Amino acid sequence: MRILAAILCACLTLGCAGAPSILSRRAGGGVDISDDAVAFNDAYGRAVSSQILLNILRARDRQPRYYLAMTGIQDSPQLRWQENAAIGSIPLGQGAPNWGVGGLGAQRETISRPSYAVQPFNADTLTRTVFEPIEPYVFAHYWRSGWPRDLLLLLMAERIARTSPDGATVETINEANELFQNCDASVTTGGCAYVRAARAFLADAQGASAPFAANTSARALCGLVEAYAPAAPVRPAPPAEDQHCDPHFVIGADVYAFRLRSLDDIVYYVGELMRAGSMHAGADAPIEAPILVRAAGLRGGGAGVPLFRILPEGRARAEAPIAPARHFAASVAYGEARYYAGPAIGRSCGAAAPDGPCRDDAVNGDRSSSVLSLLAELLALNQSPDAIRAPNRLIAE
Repeated sequence: MRILAAILCACLTLGCAGAPSILSRRAGGGVDISDDAVAFNDAYGRAVSSQILLNILRARDRQPRYYLAMTGIQDSPQLRWQENAAIGSIPLGQGAPNWGVGGLGAQRETISRPSYAVQPFNADTLTRTVFEPIEPYVFAHYWRSGWPRDLLLLLMAERIARTSPDGATVETINEANELFQNCDASVTTGGCAYVRAARAFLADAQGASAPFAANTSARALCGLVEAYAPAAPVRPAPPAEDQHCDPHFVIGADVYAFRLRSLDDIVYYVGELMRAGSMHAGADAPIEAPILVRAAGLRGGGAGVPLFRILPEGRARAEAPIAPARHFAASVAYGEARYYAGPAIGRSCGAAAPDGPCRDDAVNGDRSSSVLSLLAELLALNQSPDAIRAPNRLIAE
């Protein structure tokens, strides 16, 4: 009876130990899946941003640019469990030695080897993704979504045509190699003429837009995005067959039309700005674009910050001593050095301040992460669904 009671007690003990083991496995598996999903998301985002930064550096040095597709991350870890139990030190009666030795234990082993594919785009996807001009509806989406409009006009538009009521049109071209000294009044290049025209357009468009006229007698304008206090009613018109409509804006009696760039044109444009910045950057100093945009998180006034900013490793570690690779959106080894761009900027300021996080300077208001984010989104929007499918996670037990 004592032996049977001891065996029954051991079985009950093993059963009680098994139930928490199953629950802990379920909880642990859930945590593993969520942690892996976050890790894959982070790895995917950094890979895309770093590819863009690499091509910007290539454009700076007038090297060929290459664009690759990441076809998701797949992971099929094998989970192995080992459980054992034994009965030990059971008394068999008066005068008899104790019987049995053993113990209770569980062991878990996980084998995980994530895999991914990085491959060139095929010719059709490459043309659609990289070399064709951005679609007007894409520009209109970003214009209405709260993005910094000065940044959009500098990056996405290559020229602006302003047509006055008498039919005269003045066109200016956005050339990166003609932008100097933030295009102040002393700079008379054609590129700075575009910057001044774009800034005047933004100043005139600060007011609320007027609703489009619903009646059919209003003037139809293909590609109409917004109208600001139009002198006469206007309404958007769909493009005719094989017609390409540039984004149009109406301010008073003037009509503005913007010709859009392709993704590769934007990358090359930023690279050209970096070339100008490299000419003035000292050893291990940040490479900054010579043109300024509104600082990140600053809704009020302010002088602005460089459109894009690249930091060599030494300067990146000075600005983010703890884990700079985690602080910046992109990091890439290029040539014989490592570069960083896109620091995390967590602030919201109504106006610039002389000190503290609301200072209107390059470090506190860096817009590079916005540039990387815009380019990454454009790269994704133009691809096929297979090229950007989500990471997969399969657990086999």
